[in-house]
Amino acid sequence: MMSSKNNVFKSAIALLLCGSIISCSDKKVFDDERESNDIEFFISASENETASYLLAVPDITAKEKLTIKGKGMESDAYGSWLFPTPYVGIGLQYRKGDPGIGIGIALGPNGKIIKSGSEFQIVSRFTTYGVFQEKVLSVVEGIVQRDDKGNMDNTKLYSTFNFIDPANNNAVTTITKSTTNLTGNGEYSILSGVVQFGANNFLTALVPRQFKEGLDRDGKPTLVMSDTQYPDSVWIASFDKDLKMTKLYGDDRISYAAGRHRSQFYNTIGADDEGNLYAFAPRNAITSKASGVLKINKGASEFDKNYYWNLDEEVVKSGISSSPSFNRIHHVQGDYFIVEYLIKGTNPIEKDVPSSNALAIVNVRTKEFKWVKNIPDYNYYPKFHTPIADGGKFYVPVKEVDKLPAIYIIDPVTGQATKGLEVDAKDINGIGKLRKK
Repeated sequence: MMSSKNNVFKSAIALLLCGSIISCSDKKVFDDERESNDIEFFISASENETASYLLAVPDITAKEKLTIKGKGMESDAYGSWLFPTPYVGIGLQYRKGDPGIGIGIALGPNGKIIKSGSEFQIVSRFTTYGVFQEKVLSVVEGIVQRDDKGNMDNTKLYSTFNFIDPANNNAVTTITKSTTNLTGNGEYSILSGVVQFGANNFLTALVPRQFKEGLDRDGKPTLVMSDTQYPDSVWIASFDKDLKMTKLYGDDRISYAAGRHRSQFYNTIGADDEGNLYAFAPRNAITSKASGVLKINKGASEFDKNYYWNLDEEVVKSGISSSPSFNRIHHVQGDYFIVEYLIKGTNPIEKDVPSSNALAIVNVRTKEFKWVKNIPDYNYYPKFHTPIADGGKFYVPVKEVDKLPAIYIIDPVTGQATKGLEVDAKDINGIGKLRKK
């Protein structure tokens, strides 16, 4: 039997080793010599506004700190991550008025993140996006069409769709078509969100806008959008792969189902595990309707007339009186969804207000609403980045002011969050999960 003296000696040696070069916690989570798994978590972490490190790690729930410098694949900073297949991730970077750029990544045979396909450009820009038929589909609104002589079509506004295909070297197929008068009221429709619904269709929320002739910043004729005449209605459209509208759902109990932050339109529709669709409509400045939820039953051709849930009332009952709105929703499992809220905080911030700073868990069947516990205080404006739902849990990167970013794991049943992996970086732009090919 080993003596206690030897045990103490070996423990001291272990502590000395832990203090050299790399911490023990780092080595446990990220070890260049470890044998990689067939499935790994993906982390995009940035040290500044323009560059990121892309890493694969076996576990993001560990209460440890990961150092990224000199590790992983270096890349531009991509603010949005989507996973059209279990094997490929697509990063998108929004660049305001300039064309967007993107990259494909995969889990290499040695367990490291590698490029997958070519880097690409989205010339038209993008204002919303999602996954459809193992491709990433981005859409941009407010496109004015002109003929070869520069004459403007003043009767319609158009939308440009970009299909990014990981199976074809990330080739981008661009289609521009009119989304004017989709609802029959003559107005233009901005598309918000892309949600695959069945094998052959995707759903998107329509955000109506009036338009008329005007002048652009250079004084040239263009079409200018303004607020809709019909703010108290919701419209959900179904499109096939050829962008033919196959079905239109409408209702007057809520406003349009779309979140917005600056020029980006965020998804607020989602399906449960049974194939029923829920449309979440946040409060907006021009509607008389409360924030609410409606349901389209699987296979139905219209909204369920017997289902309506007033979310504003739930917020008031929870003790929040500032009438906050929400910007995004995420399906977690079963009947549970995460709703990202923006609540006015008490602590002033120096830079831009984030798109959301509080998370709620909702059960759309039982109509149970609760704020997620044990996440950073909304009064200090934490930022949430690209999350994933996996195995019945919700994983979200969170950045607090003057603190290292960390990944929080949320149990939708209890509403409790647990802090997992902390990353020694400026921010965590997104997380995901990848399988080796």
